[in-house]
Amino acid sequence: MSLAKLEQLTVRFGDREVLSRLDLEIQPGAQVGLVGESGSGKSLTALTLMNLLPERAEVFGEIGFSFDQRTKIDAAQLGEDLNFPYRGAQIGMVFQEPMTALNPLMRTGDQIGEVLALHRPENNTKAHIEALLAEVDLPAHMRTRYPHELSGGQRQRVGLAMALAGEPALLIADEPTSALDMITQRGVIDLIKRIARERKMALLFISHDLGAVAALCDQIYVLEKGKLVEHGPSQAILQSPQQAYTKRLVAAAKPTPRPAFTRTKNTTPLLQVNGLTRQFRQRRWLWQRPSPVTAVDAATFELHAGETLGLVGPSGCGKTSLSRMIAGLDPAQAGEVHFDGHRFGHKQGSMPRAARREISMVFQDPFGSFDPRMRMRDALFEPLHLMPELSAEQWQERVTEAIERVGLSTDMLGRYPHAFSGGQRQRLAIARAMVLKPKLMILDEPVSALDVSIRGDVLALLHDLQEKFGMAYLFISHDLDVVRTVTDRVMVMDHGQIVERGKVDDVFDRPQAEITKKLLDARLTILG
Repeated sequence: MSLAKLEQLTVRFGDREVLSRLDLEIQPGAQVGLVGESGSGKSLTALTLMNLLPERAEVFGEIGFSFDQRTKIDAAQLGEDLNFPYRGAQIGMVFQEPMTALNPLMRTGDQIGEVLALHRPENNTKAHIEALLAEVDLPAHMRTRYPHELSGGQRQRVGLAMALAGEPALLIADEPTSALDMITQRGVIDLIKRIARERKMALLFISHDLGAVAALCDQIYVLEKGKLVEHGPSQAILQSPQQAYTKRLVAAAKPTPRPAFTRTKNTTPLLQVNGLTRQFRQRRWLWQRPSPVTAVDAATFELHAGETLGLVGPSGCGKTSLSRMIAGLDPAQAGEVHFDGHRFGHKQGSMPRAARREISMVFQDPFGSFDPRMRMRDALFEPLHLMPELSAEQWQERVTEAIERVGLSTDMLGRYPHAFSGGQRQRLAIARAMVLKPKLMILDEPVSALDVSIRGDVLALLHDLQEKFGMAYLFISHDLDVVRTVTDRVMVMDHGQIVERGKVDDVFDRPQAEITKKLLDARLTILG
């Protein structure tokens, strides 16, 4: 008997059909992968199982559950008014974007406790909350932190702890490893696999990372534009795909040889970072005076025009904190940033306006970086206020060029951020960074939310822009294969310090630092 079964599931938004006659079956204890390009309907399938589709969605078909007893629901009856007892208790879900899935006004321990209070009140204790955090490799004191105080990978693990709190029979994981470094990704994959086995819990694993799917799943369903094109055992799908679409996904997932870049470097660096240090104060309790936490410790490096510098390291090592200081978003306690003749870094707001228009940043969380009340047209126009010398026609030309270059169409500009998939929002974030045609782009996980085929297109786009305009890139990523493909040099961070640096081939082929060796050993491939 199937634990969950979708029969001829169809989802429409007005005249647009986003899921078409989908059949999907999950057996008790099975580990099922759902893959496909951005916008193919993967997350909508999960939201349908959770009964979380928006009100305007029209749903047809049948959904069957067998948690307590055999239950079949007419999909057309799904909605917020329907008593849906399975959400949280029998079905847990890790959402795609951890920052927006967490309440910014609540401590993480309280959010886990909220799930326990609803579904497992007998377990709603400090000890049990700390045990759940320990399961996802987070220390006990993280229960007192707010989401904004955590790194992207740490927030993802809190989301996993919340999903597991209700002890569900079915866990839906929507891109649970997309924001994680290689070591943490391998740890989360192993963790999910172990917990699923120990609890005899079924899993629906949604991902564009075929390496993660191969390492975790027994069965794979492949979606293309809302339609099921192929399904079967994981090894059969990945080793001998039958459909052209699946063959393209598998081919795009395999590392490609690093292309030969032609760049002219100036002797004077475009960017010089000298001893940059960032510290965060811990909470003070009565007479205690805790020492500050050092997120970035005396970082020093340089970057030339037309060069791509990679920055890798485990979650929480200080990569994003370093990038935010360079972008002028956070002050430094020590050190300076020298950029194209400008100097800043000592205090908030010290970045000159002339430098601000020459540095763009793609943030790690694409949804959190957009104003949810602002249409995408206005979001892409907003950076152009730094260039008042351009006419309205030139503004429009730049926005049109940017959105078309990332593979989207201008008719999408009237939508709000929530109307896009995670991968589409990531491309829109890149488009927004492009409109100023800056000298330096800071790319914080720019392709982490993109499927493998779109990822290749975006990386090729970044290469073309660099060749055309001579941009420099600070490329932050946990995907070492991508870093090796696109960067000239690479730096490795650990505990706020740059512990290794050099040409990317030298560092990855002959790693010296222990953390570099661990990152390289933890890589997931479609071969397992």
